Amino acid sequence: MKKMLVPILTLISVILCAVMVIILCNKKEVWNNTDSNQIEFTYTINGGVPYKWEYEIEDESIVSFVKDYILEDKNVDGLVGAPVSTNYVFKGVEEGVTTVTFKYIDLTKSDTPVIKKEVHKLKVDKDKNISLLAL
Repeated sequence: MKKMLVPILTLISVILCAVMVIILCNKKEVWNNTDSNQIEFTYTINGGVPYKWEYEIEDESIVSFVKDYILEDKNVDGLVGAPVSTNYVFKGVEEGVTTVTFKYIDLTKSDTPVIKKEVHKLKVDKDKNISLLAL
């Protein structure tokens, strides 16, 4: 009975670890830059996994993509599989309301690659200041 219990407990531990990695690596933060006509979204994934975040802007005449950049975490110092955070910066172009949709994509699947989807509703005022609206 003990011989059978060890592999079962090992399997349960591996499954729990995988679930924790998926949950912890879907971290998202939203914040306005010091320049109020820009907004940044931070998404984190585990390094080395075949997933990535992609964005889609509903109306690019209202909001446009500026840049994305990877945040360096000084605590992991080259650790393989460590979390990797990417900031996505958008700016207000013209007054209006639009959405930016982020999709968490599984790069190994072609039929149903979207694991998670998040929609952000953004408002740009006449001065091109951008703000996040509740859905």
